[in-house]
Amino acid sequence: MKKLEEKLLAVYEYVESYIEDNGFPPSVREIQSRLNIKSTATVYDYLERLKARGLIEKSPAKNRAISLGKRSESHAEMIPVVGRVAAGVPILAVENLDGYCPLPEEFGTSDDKFALKVSGNSMINAGIFNGDTIIVKKQDSADDGQIIVALVDDSATVKRLYRRNGQVVLHPENDEMEDMIFDNVSVIGVVKGLIRKF
Repeated sequence: MKKLEEKLLAVYEYVESYIEDNGFPPSVREIQSRLNIKSTATVYDYLERLKARGLIEKSPAKNRAISLGKRSESHAEMIPVVGRVAAGVPILAVENLDGYCPLPEEFGTSDDKFALKVSGNSMINAGIFNGDTIIVKKQDSADDGQIIVALVDDSATVKRLYRRNGQVVLHPENDEMEDMIFDNVSVIGVVKGLIRKF
């Protein structure tokens, strides 16, 4: 799965840069040759997958009929989607990655950003629901009241951060859940927004 996502990203970036440089898209054979893909059928498969994600548009009737999709008109940068987080392993280590997604322009550059799939209902009062993908700015500290991603017991948790009486409080935005209190936590990043698919 990770290899597929890496290939899709490579195809997308090649198509995007080719269009920028030449004013028209590459042919399927050019994509195949440039990226050392074994067959044109595989290239067509990758293009169909990118089309399904809204990253490109293409017409089967014409040669070189690939264009950047509506989500790509601003040349959206791609950011890694972290599938899981393990203690002692860098957040963006290959074994943690679960693919890539386009970063909406309003979030700035992709340099210090990653995406994380939300699991659970602990942040529903903040509008973050199970299955949402959150955009996270990588940093190891945060201010009181910010929604953060922290490493707790070898897994990532999304909570609102507070400090009280020398302790760290991770507050769930769900009236049915209790605060989590620690002497110290490892902050991975601060939540900057989310992407929700309907």
